[in-house]
Amino acid sequence: MEFGVLGPLEVRTGAGVRVRLGGDRQERLLAALLLNADGSVPVSRLVDAVWGDRPPATAGRQVGNLAGMLRRRFAEAEPAGLPVLVTGGHGYRVVLDGHRLDARTFADGVARSRTAAAAGEPAAALADLREALALWRGPVLDGLSGRLPAAAGVALEELRLTAWEDCLDLEATLGRYRETVPELTALVAEHPLRERFAGQLMRALHRSGRTADALAVHRLFVGRLAEELGLDPSPELRNLHLELLKAEPERNGREAVDRGPGGLGGPAGRATPGDGASAGNTATIPAPETVAPRPAQLPPPSASFAGRGTELAALDGFAAATAAPGAPAAPAAATVFTVSGTAGVGKSTLVVQWAHRVRGRFPDGQLYADLHGFSAGPPLSAHAVLARFLRALGVPGPQVPSAPDEAAALYRSMLADRRVLVVLDNAHSAEQVRPLLPGGPRCLTAVTSRTSLAGLAARDGARSLALDLMPATDAVALLDRVIGDHRARTEPAAAAELAAVCGRLPLALAIAASRLAVRPGLTVADQVAELRDAEDRLGALEIEGDAASTVRAAFDLSYRALPARAQDLFRLFALGPAPDLCTAAAAALCGERTGAVRPVLGQLTTAHLLTYEGRERYRMHDLLRLYAAERAAAETGAAERAAARERLYSWYLNHADAAVRLLTPHRQRTGFPRPGSWYEPPGFATSAEARRWCESEHTHLMGVVREAAEHGLDDFAWRLPLALWGYFFVSPHLDDREAAARLAVAAARRSGDRYGEGHARNDLATVLVPAGRHDDGLAEFLRARTLLASAGDPVGEAMVIGNLGAHSLRTGEHGRAREYFRQALALLAAQPEDRRDDWVSGVGETHLGVAAMFAGDAGEAGEHLYRALDHHRSAGDPVMESVALLHLGDHHRRLDQPEQAAACLRRALAVIDATTENPLLRARVSAALAALTDPGTDPGEPTADPLPGA
Repeated sequence: MEFGVLGPLEVRTGAGVRVRLGGDRQERLLAALLLNADGSVPVSRLVDAVWGDRPPATAGRQVGNLAGMLRRRFAEAEPAGLPVLVTGGHGYRVVLDGHRLDARTFADGVARSRTAAAAGEPAAALADLREALALWRGPVLDGLSGRLPAAAGVALEELRLTAWEDCLDLEATLGRYRETVPELTALVAEHPLRERFAGQLMRALHRSGRTADALAVHRLFVGRLAEELGLDPSPELRNLHLELLKAEPERNGREAVDRGPGGLGGPAGRATPGDGASAGNTATIPAPETVAPRPAQLPPPSASFAGRGTELAALDGFAAATAAPGAPAAPAAATVFTVSGTAGVGKSTLVVQWAHRVRGRFPDGQLYADLHGFSAGPPLSAHAVLARFLRALGVPGPQVPSAPDEAAALYRSMLADRRVLVVLDNAHSAEQVRPLLPGGPRCLTAVTSRTSLAGLAARDGARSLALDLMPATDAVALLDRVIGDHRARTEPAAAAELAAVCGRLPLALAIAASRLAVRPGLTVADQVAELRDAEDRLGALEIEGDAASTVRAAFDLSYRALPARAQDLFRLFALGPAPDLCTAAAAALCGERTGAVRPVLGQLTTAHLLTYEGRERYRMHDLLRLYAAERAAAETGAAERAAARERLYSWYLNHADAAVRLLTPHRQRTGFPRPGSWYEPPGFATSAEARRWCESEHTHLMGVVREAAEHGLDDFAWRLPLALWGYFFVSPHLDDREAAARLAVAAARRSGDRYGEGHARNDLATVLVPAGRHDDGLAEFLRARTLLASAGDPVGEAMVIGNLGAHSLRTGEHGRAREYFRQALALLAAQPEDRRDDWVSGVGETHLGVAAMFAGDAGEAGEHLYRALDHHRSAGDPVMESVALLHLGDHHRRLDQPEQAAACLRRALAVIDATTENPLLRARVSAALAALTDPGTDPGEPTADPLPGA
């Protein structure tokens, strides 16, 4: 087994297969053990490593459980491998015998190097150090939260830097000065206060014939040391400086002969850009005081950039308001714009790409800073960025004001009459950005952030662009750019599907495309299948060896920056039945009132972790939803997740019940217990509003039924479809109605509820019979009748008997149908008055009239149908009134009374249009009316409609 801590925590088998550990807690536990490899770590220290200052009461026992999980993972990965994790003393121990830890290998390499150096073998010593340093993949335990990685990182990072210093000394011993200048330049930029690196760079530049550049490095280092730490350089560095100063006059004299007047090209004999100093150093070496520096700090544009034409045009529009070179400034012009969006949506890439396109319009330079607003470390202070900008603008380090206000004032003064583009990338807040805004109207500042930075718009007049997911065509274009047109164009459908699987998130698209680019044998369709089949899709969207280039890492930074309540809601949001939820449903997840949750939803929207879609509805991107589910599994306890689901399902159940009471207000209904004090009744008050609510939440209602069944919440899985019967009765969603009924049957059977199973089977049959599956429907009706009779529900049994009559009508058994309807009405009439269901009785009366009509008994048909019409009118039930009028129209048509038939049908249409939204019923009435005026039209055969359950 191979373990890695020099970078993100990584475990691989001897064959190189990555081992998934199963969660953050397992990772923190293993990290603590690996940092003390071969030594026993007490349980108390492991508790601290896993939970920090807030361990649960059962933390000691949970450590044992986590250790057991890790053992199982290791055994599954290498069944014949040597033991890794053993119990030792009062804790646990990782045994490295037969295994490899990169930190141990690194230490061994450093030790070998020092031995070789002491033996006078610098080449061998250098080779050992280079091999050891190559083991580092990033910061120690990168991406792992907690105190332990930070503490371990400090010690190991110091060892790494010392090894790097030793390595570069060995390079100097072998005379390799010029070759090490690029490496040392990068190291000095990354560690600007590390004196040994600065001295090594000075010596390497001097030995490469660039003494002036070496002296400039000294000036920069000394300025920073004084500014940030208030210290002077060591005697060693001062001596080196004197040595270079003595060498500089001789070199200047020689070059003056070669170059003529002017020495090194500047009036004071200093290097200027293009006069011998490398391009990589001109940005950090102060230019002559008589020439204003023109910083060009933009990062290189992305080679994979594609699309975003609309957004680029918007940025062009923002920039158009600033004055062109030589033109007067426009005082009212906006000089700041922000680009915000979720992690990985391509904000920085877009702005940098645009900045390179327009850099010619800013002749005085371009300043750029990554503000680290959402990074592993703390955000950069405004003063630290100001110091960098001022130095780039030519202010010597010692002259940069130490007071933030003074530094900001000097910065604004220097840019007052210049035309400079300032790009502030990855900002954390408006407060971080505000001191960095130039005062001059000819400067333009572009800010990117994962938050909306609304304060900049309110106080500083900033224009805003919220960057959304890539359009499908742009997403495919990005794939084309990275993997090559010849591959993407041969699989256009697969390329479009890959864009969809990646959620059209540019970071995810770029990662998926790069995996294809380095695996030429893999087709686009193969990559799609790999991602769809992956148990851990986020894990599949990462680049090996580049911890920062992962979708999960990008989301981590946004999530960790949230307040605790926003983190809680973010995790719970993933438990919803669909990617979007309304405010009230989100509040139900938390068990709070909407007023308390709305500000938290606003925080998530500001952080671009949710998208507000209007009408109190919020949506979470597909990949973010996967990430939120991961965080919920890792950080929200199982009991808390179950309670949140129950609250949400109860909210949907009670809202559905309230909606159906408006849709079919005349039906007796069994109510559901109201949830806790957090529950707020629905806002709809009419049947039309209730219908619209059901339609808007249709996907969610079906999702609740499915997920309730999956999570063992069977009461919700069968009660919700029954609660929705009135909605299903007037809606066209027959496939979903059948699916819900089948789930309800299975759930009621699992819970042993005969009442629930009986009504669920009745609902299922009411879908099967109209679809022409008469035998299946009849079998379900008969099972339902038996179940409801045994459950002691005579009203439900009577309803099923009436549905058996409706089934007989459809199969042409008119006599049997009349008998069923009479049985149903008799059973209802026999019930105590408080248990009767007048609505079912009225429907039964309607159906008995239809049966008599089909049997040729016109007198009995008219008697029952008109009695039913009076019943429905007096009850104020427009749906069943329209149904009765529809059947009366057919009754009069059969009696060759077209005028009476047409009057009934027109009245039915008027009732439907005035009081109810029932497109199916309206279509049937319209067809019957058309058949009266055009005898060639087939009106269909009006039959009795089976009724869903209670």
